[in-house]
Amino acid sequence: MGDHLEVRTPWRVAALVARVLLLVTLLWGGILVALSGRATDGTEEELRAALRRSDTVVLVKDSDELSWSRAPTGWRRLATADPDEWAAELDAAEVRGVTVVREDGDRWPPHWFEEVPSRYGLLVPAAWFITLLAMLGRSRPRYASRLGWFWLFAVGGVGAPLYLLMEPQPIWMALDEPLAPLDSRLDGLSGCLASIALAIVSGLAVFGVMALFG
Repeated sequence: MGDHLEVRTPWRVAALVARVLLLVTLLWGGILVALSGRATDGTEEELRAALRRSDTVVLVKDSDELSWSRAPTGWRRLATADPDEWAAELDAAEVRGVTVVREDGDRWPPHWFEEVPSRYGLLVPAAWFITLLAMLGRSRPRYASRLGWFWLFAVGGVGAPLYLLMEPQPIWMALDEPLAPLDSRLDGLSGCLASIALAIVSGLAVFGVMALFG
């Protein structure tokens, strides 16, 4: 029995470390996206000056707005009637090392984890997809079926961090003895309804925090 626990413990520790790293990466991406949404009005001269700095990050949003910053905070924005007006300057800035992130307009994966305004933003969708594959590869998740979890992943953007936090058992209990299976869990329908409810709640929470500190 002792040898069996010794064999299992390193794997459980490794799995916990992986969960923590993926969760931190996703939360980091969500925070950066939220901060970029608190941009203040800037000018064309300020944008052109920023484009001459290689540490600038530019976010092209909705084809009619450009946001930029040299740090996670301090975002500026500029509305533009013609998105092609800046295309050549943005392309030239990318050659000089400026990071340009362009929103693609879709909502899957959720934009919180896809269009992250950072030089290392691609780590976030990579963590999202790794978490999705881990969920699909688990034969029997504890709190929801795979279809239930899929809805939570697909709608609202909170499914992936929630999965890392809770499956196969809460992250703060990851090194404890395995918990007994639950008598009931979310199926496809209840997972769909829960995803909609969580999307509304998380959206209101983000709006409230931004209004409070904005």
